[in-house]
This record gives sequence, structure tokens and C-alpha cells, in this order.
Amino acid sequence: MSCSMIAGVTQCASCRMYVVLEQQFHAAFTCERCRWVFLLESEVQNLRGELAALRAAANMGENRRLTEQPLAGAGVVGGGEGTVEVNEGDKFVTVKRGSRGHKGRGAGSQLVQSNRFAALGEDAGEDSSELACMERADSQSTLGAGTSNTGGGSSARKGRQAIVVGDSIIRKVDRVICHKDPTCRTVCCLPGARVRHVVERVDKLLGGAGEDPAVLVHIGTNDKVRGGGEVLKNDFKKLGAKLRARTSKVIFSEILPVPRATLRRQRELREINAWLRDWCREEGFGFLQNWADFSIGYRLFARDGGHLNDDGAAALGEKMA
Repeated sequence: MSCSMIAGVTQCASCRMYVVLEQQFHAAFTCERCRWVFLLESEVQNLRGELAALRAAANMGENRRLTEQPLAGAGVVGGGEGTVEVNEGDKFVTVKRGSRGHKGRGAGSQLVQSNRFAALGEDAGEDSSELACMERADSQSTLGAGTSNTGGGSSARKGRQAIVVGDSIIRKVDRVICHKDPTCRTVCCLPGARVRHVVERVDKLLGGAGEDPAVLVHIGTNDKVRGGGEVLKNDFKKLGAKLRARTSKVIFSEILPVPRATLRRQRELREINAWLRDWCREEGFGFLQNWADFSIGYRLFARDGGHLNDDGAAALGEKMA
């Protein structure tokens, strides 16, 4: 009996809790909460059964796939007509083919693969790999600065030289920048570089740029902001002083947002950009704003979140050009 000794109160037969009801029940009474619990338990049991059936089907398919694979001893034998040895149970069956036999690749001739952008995936804090990669970039930019892309060899370039220096963010921007004037524009990409690395390489990067070149610098993404960013600000000041001694036309490009960075990191980058804008105004340097164009949906970034895709590189190149 679900009725209680108290008038107007009914006890649940499952949880033994009392419910105030106007109607009296003389049979087993189940409250609303317990009915939902029973319903959810039933659904869970059904889902477990379906999951078990799916796992059994997947295991069966995997076993079938493994049993259908040929043994390691069965291989392709090259011949006049071409033959294939297929293992069927305990015997081998030779199948004739109408095409010519193909000579297999020798075991000693291995294909050596290399990735020239492997340094981009390493940690920005590993200075050894960064320096090695930047040394290669330095040598390439120095060679390119002394020659002309028009086939003139060592002939002097005409017009004012324009140099774009930055980290791996500016990779591919040369497709836009150098396309408009390949004889007078150079892009120096230093993967993993920080501001202090560019300070150390100003003389080498601008060695063949001629008199009073125009320099645009995009750097700072790999730098860590510590102690309010004072170390980073001092590095920017050193870079500005060294560039001023070499040329009168200097432009600093705003640091781009990082899609996968924390809110704290994004706030630090915005604070550094605000300081960089004010500092450039005080020092008479140019300042290129980028944040607003690259922070909407991050559609201009590659899947790794640390570099630009083709559309992003084209957009940044157009702004720099």
C-alpha cells in the first residue's frame, strides 16, 4: 500500500519519499522523479546494447581485413608476361597478367626525404635551431641583395631598395611584394626569430641594400612578454637605433594576433602593439596596423594557428607593398 497514515500524503514505493497529493492511491505509487530515473536507466541500457553491437561489427570487420591480407612471403615477381604470387590458404597460385613485368626497386635505393620548413615546427625557445635556420636565411638574403633578378648579374639595381625583414609570419609575402618590383625589393624571412636576433643581423641583412634603403620590420610574435614587456621594449629600442644609423626610412609592422593563444597572451600582444605605435610616433618611424584585419574569425591563418595561409600572406603582402 502506498498510502500513509497522514491524510493527503502519499509515499513513493521506490524512493520512500512522501508527496502531497489530493488523490489517494491504494496501489504502489511512483513519484515523477523516480519515473524519470527508470526511463533514463532504460535508455542507457538500450544505448549500451547498441554500442556493444557496433563494437562487435567493427571487430568482425577488422578480423576479416586481417585475414584477407596476403602473407609477407607473397610478393610480385617480374617476368616477361608479369606474374603475381598470391597466397591462398596453404598453397600459392600464380596469376598471369597481360602487362609487362615491372622491376622492383632495389632495397639499397632509398628515397631520402627532407623538409626545409622543419625548423618552423620547433619550439621558439630553442635558440640553437633558430640560429642555424636564420644563418641560412642570412646567407640567402645576402646573396640575393647583390644580384639582380633581371639577369644582369652583378649590375647595380636601379631605384631605392626596399627590404622586408621578419619571422616566419612573412613567409610567402614575397609573392606579392617582389612581384611588383623584383629588382628593388627583397624579403628576408627568419623563422623563429625574435627582436634581438634581428638587432644582431641588421648589418648583414642590409649589407647589399645600397644607400638609404626603405626597411619594413615585422617581428615580435616569438618574443615573450615578461615584467610588463620591458625587455621586449628595450630590444625594439635597440633595433630602432641600429636601423636609424643605417637608413632614414623605417616602418614597424604591428604584431598579428595568435589564434590559439590564451586571453592573457592576446592582451599582452595588444599592449605591446599600443606601446609600439606610440613609440614609433615619438621616434618618427612608420607604423603599419594589422590587428583588426587579421583578428576577425582568424580566416587568414593556416591550420597550425601560427602562420598565415595563402590568402593571409596575400593580404599582408598587399598591406606591406
